[in-house]
Amino acid sequence: FLDIMATAPPRLHFDDGSRVMTENEAVITSANTSNRGPSNPRGETPLERYYEIERISTQIVAEIIPVCINREDGFCCKVALQFPDELLPDASEVAWLIEYSIEEKHASKNDKEEESNSGFPLVFVLGDTTYASCCPDEIGAHHLSADVIVHFGQYACLSLSETLPVIYCFGVQEWNGYEKCCTAIMNQIKETKECLDDEKVILVCERRYNHNLEKLAETMKQNGLENVLVGSIPVSKILGARSQRTQICGQNKNEDCCRGDRCDAPEEETSANNEVDSISVDVHEEVSTTPDGCIIGGLHVPILQFELSQYYLIYIGDDSGDAKSRQFLNTLLKCTSPESETKACWSYNPLTEQLSTDPISNLGVSRFLNRRFFLTEKAKMANVIGILVGTLSQDRFRSVIASVRRKIEESGRSCYTFVVGKINVAKLANFAEVECFVLIACGETSVLRDEREFHVPVITPTELEISLGEKVWGGSASCNTNFEDFLKNVEEEGSTEGTNSTSMRLDNIKVGSGDEKQSGDEDSEDDEPFYSMISGTYISKPVSLKSQKQKQQDMNDANLEEKPGKGQMTEYKSAASEFWKKREYKGLEAQIGKDEAMAATKGQTGIASDYGK
Repeated sequence: FLDIMATAPPRLHFDDGSRVMTENEAVITSANTSNRGPSNPRGETPLERYYEIERISTQIVAEIIPVCINREDGFCCKVALQFPDELLPDASEVAWLIEYSIEEKHASKNDKEEESNSGFPLVFVLGDTTYASCCPDEIGAHHLSADVIVHFGQYACLSLSETLPVIYCFGVQEWNGYEKCCTAIMNQIKETKECLDDEKVILVCERRYNHNLEKLAETMKQNGLENVLVGSIPVSKILGARSQRTQICGQNKNEDCCRGDRCDAPEEETSANNEVDSISVDVHEEVSTTPDGCIIGGLHVPILQFELSQYYLIYIGDDSGDAKSRQFLNTLLKCTSPESETKACWSYNPLTEQLSTDPISNLGVSRFLNRRFFLTEKAKMANVIGILVGTLSQDRFRSVIASVRRKIEESGRSCYTFVVGKINVAKLANFAEVECFVLIACGETSVLRDEREFHVPVITPTELEISLGEKVWGGSASCNTNFEDFLKNVEEEGSTEGTNSTSMRLDNIKVGSGDEKQSGDEDSEDDEPFYSMISGTYISKPVSLKSQKQKQQDMNDANLEEKPGKGQMTEYKSAASEFWKKREYKGLEAQIGKDEAMAATKGQTGIASDYGK
């Protein structure tokens, strides 16, 4: 029998899928039961408690439904639920519970008050995310004209959304160890300070411990530490803008309804709405800003950045470096930078019940900064830079793209914008002519985890400024991934340049045209090479746009016959086109008219394993 099996050819078995349809129901039941095993973070916690059905439905009835009036589809509101992969087994049950709870509360409210928004709620689950699962998927939610997104899961970047309000649910996880945490923190502070009255503490936490942070702060206040601030979820002003627009227009349209025919808004207000940023298409961009304070690890702290030096920062969560989220790393980088350095930065791990007073050495921040410095230095050699869009829902992301593009073009380099969805090595390898990518994404995904596998550097907008010579490397301060900080610096640069240009223009008027040309020549230093630490040689920089305009102005004022080109037109050269000409493989070529025309012949037929039968 063994000899026959050894000499017999292998037999192929084909399955049309009917076997799966006739599976025993017991097997399917056991498979569904296994999905609720240890991989599900919910564990044995009831659905209603873990997913906070009562809080979410109450908030939707109180805040979302009142601004969703005069809907033409008959629904009182549309709710999009976004789940991570590990919570998808509970998605259908949670959707039914939320829909039933909203319907019940809305009907009860209509009985007590005369509401103009009648109808039933529509609750649906987003099947997949456009980009990372930490960002609210506004693109998917807009497919069914959702009014609000409910984001579930512990992995959330908490970025302000652009067009839709977002309700977060991290999952209620019991933690009874805040008494031990409070004792460990108080004892550590007492080792350096005998009096706790003047000490100030900021508490930020991993998403899953968000429900316990207020209890921890209250316990610390009861033990004598009065000055305790708690990081909170940033609240967008989108909902307030939608309510204001609905009251003005009496309608709820997706486009700019303030410009509609039946709009009762005064002309002054309508014109003010039109004067938004040139790259913005929605008035929400103007009002959806972060409140006064600063962002640390995605959480809003109600103090100014320069006041952080007076506070101890305590991070509650996984500080081992193996966590899926980059929240702890972003927190350390923020609190160790010279501009926003705190008095001390400690971490407490609830799983091990250990307080670490030197989390930087445990996490390997120095190795991370060395890698980012290497990529920044390598990006200085790039002449073709690609802007990689990693989010389509974060507030003011268009402003960041426009600012980055302007900076690259002003430096004399070529710039291209790419929207490729979820980023991987294979997608970026298709653009071999691009020598560096600038990733526009949230704080969780701005630094790729597998960035060593990419063939070119993938840097952040702040690191781009260093590569272009606008800033110098400042350690942890150079790895800032917050959009608001980047745009704030850009706005400050714009106001400074405007002031300087005005003063220079007035000086030139006083001095005369001759001195004006002389000052322009003195400021032009773009042709000076720089020393590359990657190649170990001097490399010339591209001529900036400002210098090109100055040279063009000089050309217009001078006699063209005396110039090297003698005033003749030159051929336009593209960096991507020049790279394309040097490539050996350029894809499939048509060869039209070069191949002999032949009649079509019948080829092989059958299945792949046995042609001809």
